[in-house]
Amino acid sequence: MRNIIKGPTVTWVDIQNSAQEDVEYLRKTYQFHPLILDELIPPASRTKVESFSDHLFFVYYFPVFNKTHRHTTPRELDVIVGKDVLVTSHYNSIIPLKALFDSCNLYEESRNEYMNGAGAYLLFQLFKRMQDSIFIKLDRINKKLHQVEEQIFQGKEREMLKEISFVKTDIINFWRIVNPQGEVLESLTREGGAFFGREFEPYFTRLLGEWSKAKNDLVTSKETIESLEQTNNALLTDKTNEIVKLLTLFSVIFLPAVLITGIFSMNVGYIPLVGIRGDFWLIVGLMGSGVASMIWYFKKKKWI
Repeated sequence: MRNIIKGPTVTWVDIQNSAQEDVEYLRKTYQFHPLILDELIPPASRTKVESFSDHLFFVYYFPVFNKTHRHTTPRELDVIVGKDVLVTSHYNSIIPLKALFDSCNLYEESRNEYMNGAGAYLLFQLFKRMQDSIFIKLDRINKKLHQVEEQIFQGKEREMLKEISFVKTDIINFWRIVNPQGEVLESLTREGGAFFGREFEPYFTRLLGEWSKAKNDLVTSKETIESLEQTNNALLTDKTNEIVKLLTLFSVIFLPAVLITGIFSMNVGYIPLVGIRGDFWLIVGLMGSGVASMIWYFKKKKWI
């Protein structure tokens, strides 16, 4: 599906689920390199940057959080930008892109603001909105990290095992998507000024700086979740050890009683104390004395 907005100086062509007819339209309308057009239909496997005499080509990935499976997945965005044209091609909806496109399509003031210059400025606005969306997603991750930390120190270590795995997977997937963006933005910063004009260098530099902040936030989140995982495992192990220690103490404390019971259950001809008056209470007293002795010994050693 192809949608086109013609601004005062820039034309924006947005293509979702590109087909061969969309490629032919671009081939006939613009002088884009054939190698670029051939790459618009099949999904790419990694980021890419290519520079030509009158246009630049990017393969960019945008992180999208899947609420059902609770992890972040990438959405591919192919971008061709020239001095008077911006082409965006994608398979799934990308919310920041759609919001900017709809604003330019519906409101004349938006078209005059974003499409009354070079294609570089419209590209900057698009990337800026996608980066703003990334920071919103990073805030969600940070909020989740705080929740996990609170739950861990409220004694819910076992419940947090699964939750930590979800958050850790989400951060790792987010990192795999955001980290390669640097190649695109560094190339845009390096070549964009020469291609579009030096006045656009601060815009591209800002995009690169915002990406660097996002990357640093992800590194911090990654280190935080690893520390929380270690802390949770340590607390869970300590709690398990306490339970095992308690069960072991109970077993050892009642060992004399079990031993005495076993002795007086032996099938032999003569067993001391058996048969005399009050033999039952004497045996119970021996068992109780053994248990009391073990408790006294453990308290003396400060094991209980």
